[in-house]
Amino acid sequence: MGGGLEGGDGRGLAGSLCIWGGPRVPPVTDWRGAFAFCIWGVVSRGAMVAVWRGAFAYGGQEAVVRVCGLVGSPNRGGNVDLLVSEVLRGAGSQGAETLKLYLGELDIMPCQDCGVDPSPDYCLFDDDMAQIYVALTSYDGIVLGSPVYFNTVSAQAKIVIDRCNCLMPCVRQGDGSFVFERRVNRRKKGVFIAVAGDPDQEFNTIQRTVKAFFCWANIGLMDVIRYVNPENELGSVRNDGEKLNQAFEAGVRMVAWENDI
Repeated sequence: MGGGLEGGDGRGLAGSLCIWGGPRVPPVTDWRGAFAFCIWGVVSRGAMVAVWRGAFAYGGQEAVVRVCGLVGSPNRGGNVDLLVSEVLRGAGSQGAETLKLYLGELDIMPCQDCGVDPSPDYCLFDDDMAQIYVALTSYDGIVLGSPVYFNTVSAQAKIVIDRCNCLMPCVRQGDGSFVFERRVNRRKKGVFIAVAGDPDQEFNTIQRTVKAFFCWANIGLMDVIRYVNPENELGSVRNDGEKLNQAFEAGVRMVAWENDI
């Protein structure tokens, strides 16, 4: 079994709502603290923008924003891995708890299109996909990174996407019609990272796949980071300060984000 989930015990509400760039709200111990907040934000083009940083203070405990990175490349230390790590580093700089999973190292069975409702579970198969379901249902941000293979995501990423089919199953209504029923109600921020080797690579097809996955998993796409590596050099992005900074800033925004999703 590859990878692993670490983090808080999920009790109560935590963190703190505060002014962007301002002091943190001290933890409080009564129920009023769970709803106390400051909505002073940043002024952009004359409009007041409400910014969330952290969450609530409750019970004297703090639970930080949690962001999970999914590395869909088979190469540790490669460009996908480095860019996902940089997004997570940006989120961590704002106090977020981060986790990185290497999808290729997880034991995940391909979707078998069984057609059976797995409720209350998300799938009939009991394998490492359970770690992905935990991230999609309890984390606040998801970072998916993949190389571009045949104009779409890698096999490591696609197997995970396909196993998310039951996150929004097609359900028959009383009148005989069918609707898609959303089972993951937790809304999350998302960043997608695509790495290609062809300077003329078009990213529209891979982004369509990822947007569909994000829709199914209830993830709002916040940023897309594209990196082209025509020399096919492992980890070449470490020499691209501008691209690394783009990834870092995307991570920062995942924690200090506008409530617009």
